[in-house]
Amino acid sequence: MIDNKDKIPINIITGFLGSGKTTVLNQLLSSPALADTAVLVNEFGEIGLDHLLVKSIDDDIFLLESGCVCCSVRDDFSASLLRLHARRSQGSAPPFRRVLLETTGIADPIAISELVLADKEIIQRYFCRKILTVVDAVHGHANLDRHIEAVKQVSVADHIIVSKTDLRDEAQLRGMEQRLERLNPLAPRSHSGLAPVDPGILSGAGGAASGAASERAGKRLLRQRAFEQQATASPHDHRFATFFAGWPEAVAWDDFAAWLEAVLIARGDSIHRVKGLLNVAGEPRPVVIQGVQHSFYPPAKLDRWPDGETATRLVFITSDFSKRAVIKSLENVLDVSAC
Repeated sequence: MIDNKDKIPINIITGFLGSGKTTVLNQLLSSPALADTAVLVNEFGEIGLDHLLVKSIDDDIFLLESGCVCCSVRDDFSASLLRLHARRSQGSAPPFRRVLLETTGIADPIAISELVLADKEIIQRYFCRKILTVVDAVHGHANLDRHIEAVKQVSVADHIIVSKTDLRDEAQLRGMEQRLERLNPLAPRSHSGLAPVDPGILSGAGGAASGAASERAGKRLLRQRAFEQQATASPHDHRFATFFAGWPEAVAWDDFAAWLEAVLIARGDSIHRVKGLLNVAGEPRPVVIQGVQHSFYPPAKLDRWPDGETATRLVFITSDFSKRAVIKSLENVLDVSAC
């Protein structure tokens, strides 16, 4: 299994236009705990970081007052990551320990994750840790009603930040929380209003889901039929489904990897995320699995099963691809009793 301990984690900050991504980014960068951070943005003029710039390292690499290094991404995300890493290795940029990438308001964060997976040079140096999605408490419902991009950004998030909460009352916030829970019951949520965002949300597993989080998510998903039971959900919401699949039997790694690769190649457009824990034959520890659309991340291992129960548990976020189809495929190929 590939170990990420020597690689640099990338946290993606996404969210629809006007959701407050830049405010969240600036709050995070104000924390001394994140002074050893590299920041990638599309254009400085769009994100309001100019007041923080104090020193130019290169044409589009800047040192911020916080000690962070910031890079303007104009065309090639991969080239920017490699250039930053080269500057770090040469000592011409600070030795950053993490990357924060702020996307545009209509970006597909999964496409960015796939860029990291597809580039052999990038994957040797970096790994995707978390997708953080910012949702506007004031205009969030309207954005989710009107824009499928906003729904997808929420559905694939590892952590959701509800912004502008100081402008909404408790009932309005409760309605937003309920909708976000339906769209993505996997993702923990925090608020960004008068209080700054806690930088601790960047740590921990994201791209490789933690066992405890996977277990909690699976139990919650078994208790609810998130989309089908919500008559008031937006038509956009119904295009995304979240479901859990699990089984007790150990499976051969090669057989499972071949099945997952085949499913992602054939139906990757419909599978936005699949992640969880796998019980591999001959392996006493749980293997962490994550796939995004047509690709899947290199597997990793946890030190132990979080609850002592050595059962596979996978969570899917899909559109136009049902749990029934997944279960049928699993049982036909792997000969397991999935539910």
